[in-house]
Amino acid sequence: MAKYKLKVYGWEMEAVAHSITDEQVEAIQELVDENEYDELTEARWELEDEGILDDFYSPDLFHMSAPMDNGNTWFELEDEEGNVVLKFDDKEVGDIYDLVGDDDVIEEKYPYPSYVAIPEDMDGVDNILISFDENKGGIYEMELESDEVPTAKDFCYQSGSVDTPEGDWDYIARIFFKDQLLEVADHLDNRGKASTMQIFRKDGSMIL
Repeated sequence: MAKYKLKVYGWEMEAVAHSITDEQVEAIQELVDENEYDELTEARWELEDEGILDDFYSPDLFHMSAPMDNGNTWFELEDEEGNVVLKFDDKEVGDIYDLVGDDDVIEEKYPYPSYVAIPEDMDGVDNILISFDENKGGIYEMELESDEVPTAKDFCYQSGSVDTPEGDWDYIARIFFKDQLLEVADHLDNRGKASTMQIFRKDGSMIL
C-alpha cells in the first residue's frame, strides 16, 4: 500500500458572517461616511478598534474557508518521494454517485453543506455583515493510500454553497478518493486576490 499526497490548487474563499443590530449598522455607516470610503470593505479593520465588533474572525453565524467551485480548481498527486505522478482538473474527476453512493446514501452520510446569509430566512436576525476574501494559488493537501497509482476518475467532490440575497457562492465542500472522505492534512501558500464586504438587511436593502 503506497502513500500519496493530493495537493489542491485554484481559488479559495474565506467567508465570515455576523448577525448585527440596527445600531451596529448605523455605526458602520457613520464610519464609512466620516472616512469617505468608497467601499464597505475599507472599514473592516476599524470595526474592532471602534468597538463595533468584538472579534471580526469570531462571528456568531459562521466562519468558513474552502476551494471555490468555479471551474478553476486543479490537483497534483505526489508519491512518497515527492514525485508528481498525476495532474488533473475539476472537470476530469469521477462521479460522486458512482464512487460514494446514490442519493439516499449521500444524503444520509454527507448532507448537502450550506451556509445561509439571508436575514429574511433566519429567526432573530435583522442584519447580516458578511465578508468574502478570495485567494489564489495553493489551498491544501490531503493524504491517502492506494495499492495502484490513482487516476482522476478515482476522485470526486461534493459542492456546497453560501447563500446570500445577491446569489450563491459555490465551493468544494468534500473531496473523496473512491468512497473515502479525505481530510485536510496541511495548508498551502496562496495570495489574496479580492475582498468583498456587504450588509444585508431584513427589509431587503443592502449596504456595499
